[in-house]
Amino acid sequence: MSSLAQRRAAADPDRRKARRMLVRAFLAQNVATGSAFGGFAVSILAIQDRFDTTRGMAAMVLALTVLAMSGLGPLVAGLISRIGLRSTMMLGLALSVTGYVLLALVQSIEATLVICTLAIGPGASLLGGLPPSILAGNWHPHARGRAVGIAYIPLFVTVIPLLGSIMMQRFGLPALFLALAGLHICLLPVLLGVSEPPECAQPEHVAENPASRPAILSQPLFWAILVGEGVLQASTITGSAHIVAIATEYGVAASSAALLLSIKGLASIFGSILAGLACDKFGASRTLSVAGAGLTASWVVISMSGWFPALALAMIIMGISGAAIFPLVTVLVAQLFGIAAFPRVVGFLGAFTLPFTFGAPVAGWLRDTMNNYHLAMLLLMALSFGAAMNFAWIGRAMRGSRA
Repeated sequence: MSSLAQRRAAADPDRRKARRMLVRAFLAQNVATGSAFGGFAVSILAIQDRFDTTRGMAAMVLALTVLAMSGLGPLVAGLISRIGLRSTMMLGLALSVTGYVLLALVQSIEATLVICTLAIGPGASLLGGLPPSILAGNWHPHARGRAVGIAYIPLFVTVIPLLGSIMMQRFGLPALFLALAGLHICLLPVLLGVSEPPECAQPEHVAENPASRPAILSQPLFWAILVGEGVLQASTITGSAHIVAIATEYGVAASSAALLLSIKGLASIFGSILAGLACDKFGASRTLSVAGAGLTASWVVISMSGWFPALALAMIIMGISGAAIFPLVTVLVAQLFGIAAFPRVVGFLGAFTLPFTFGAPVAGWLRDTMNNYHLAMLLLMALSFGAAMNFAWIGRAMRGSRA
């Protein structure tokens, strides 16, 4: 056997293992974030009715979940370095199962918010936040954009709103939360097979490694990425949290309004794949700029018409654009800061984007105050457009630095 054939034979098991790790990253991300975003997005009105609270307070359920997910970024990065990916993800699984079981039992909105902050959000962060990105990207260092894009295909965000709406109508809100707990338990055999990425996994295009620099927070590009990511995440999360309520206020039937979430989730599947391909071809910053423009366009359409096909078109645009945000930000961070600093920088980003997680409750508060969503949608348009321009500037800055 030639030396070339021997190298190929030795590489085949690693390729198969890399593909298996990609599948595990995909499943972990979908169960964790699909349950949180898909489950809470479709149950905002049910939570409001069950606890007889305001729309803004009900939207805090999703906001506090995202808050906990983002705030734990540095802790997740530290845990991964200390106990490894598998143990970190297993801890997230345990927290999530406990949280969803407790949500099915509590009798007050205050207890619900506490559980989301202390169990659901942390569990989703440890299971489906940063770890799938590291697992998928570092096992595929030379196709990082496509690998992370595939890992973050939001399949369950499409399925859970449809099934969750039916389940709530037939069995009630607690049944939905118990079903989400059971879905997490089914993930246990998948996590047992998680393996650490090879230490040599490093993209060839990373020219320098600033892991030793203590001044990450002093770099303007870090703060530009932070603001851009925070605004775009707030825009798409607010859309998921409020589109059902917006559609019902336009006169759309509740069942059809819930279908909009599934349309957004289905579009996100294609958006995640397209984002990975576009990232590898055109660059992460350019693709993120286009995503910001897409989110701006989606809010323009929502503000102009309550016609169901128009709302569906807006959700398609929002789904495609929103799916690109986190995966491409992680690719951008790897390019700018290097793999050694990657977990720490992503952790910092998560912690410092905390204020942006309150986009959904702020939109709910503006609606309660103004008796409509007009001002909230106008602000989301302006902020999304600003984020698009921000990432376009980042791209020019990167190209100028290379030159």
